Amino acid sequence: MSGGPARALWLLAPVLLAPVFPATTVPAAPPRQPPPFTGELRLDMDDPVIEVRVGDVPLRLRVALDQKRLIELNPDAADRLAADPPDRRFRFQSGFDALVGRERLKGIQAAAPITLNDRRMLVTIASHGRDCCAGVDGEIGIGLLPYATIRFERPGARPPERTADFLIDDNDEHGPQAGVTVGRDTIFVQFSLQRPESVATASAGAILARAQGGRLTDGGSVVAAFGIERPISILDFDRPAAIAGFRYPRIAVRTADFGGRHVFPVDPSEPQDIVVAKKVPLQEAWPVVLVARDRLDRCGEAAYDGNRHILTLRCAVEGED
Repeated sequence: MSGGPARALWLLAPVLLAPVFPATTVPAAPPRQPPPFTGELRLDMDDPVIEVRVGDVPLRLRVALDQKRLIELNPDAADRLAADPPDRRFRFQSGFDALVGRERLKGIQAAAPITLNDRRMLVTIASHGRDCCAGVDGEIGIGLLPYATIRFERPGARPPERTADFLIDDNDEHGPQAGVTVGRDTIFVQFSLQRPESVATASAGAILARAQGGRLTDGGSVVAAFGIERPISILDFDRPAAIAGFRYPRIAVRTADFGGRHVFPVDPSEPQDIVVAKKVPLQEAWPVVLVARDRLDRCGEAAYDGNRHILTLRCAVEGED
């Protein structure tokens, strides 16, 4: 906090004051930094679940590498909280919308006190009318867990043959992601220990296709967040792409989602094709690849440094895909 200018006055007589000295500025106090995180949380990589309580309501939450800094609840768990609030101030109100591709889900949210690693915290709890998480009450993002290290381990995994570090930007809009360079462009990478198949957004697919060459073929659909199905195509690369250290000869692309103004290069083998683009509102470009279990199951450990925001993957060398 900075104070106002200080002025010194010397009293010479009952009614006579000397001239005022030049003003000096009181240095602003440095902002108070929260204490660094301490301790370690060890989790089973195949079932990374913790238990927390909101008031008298117990919740089983999956710790997710791709979840925002909040607790996302299935509707039945949110109903239990609303029916038995920890105090009269706890009420769900209209919250932020969840955008799954072009599908928009209205949300509710509330602020709730929880205690983790002996730290009392006020966190955002949200729900969006559809189940987010099978087998648990909800998910909690790694950015909410006040531990120096969050260690996901897979007992019996092959010895790690390579290690890779990723600086995580845990932003409010998209959640935890790391930037990686592809040719002259940058795309983002998120990691999921729950989703079965890696998938790219339309803008990420277009950037990868420009860098690696390739063509789109029909792919059907993929189940995205909240169980919503989104259409995909398969991008077969001319030269396999290295994404976050993993080799991809091909990848699913959600061609209708988060494309912005990015377009795929024309297939030189079919130069006479006329492509008619469907007129839909332009969506923001979010060039991100979700690296899922089809690659992360090769990793025996994922360790997140909560103070430095670095995710370290220790994995076996992959074979041909």
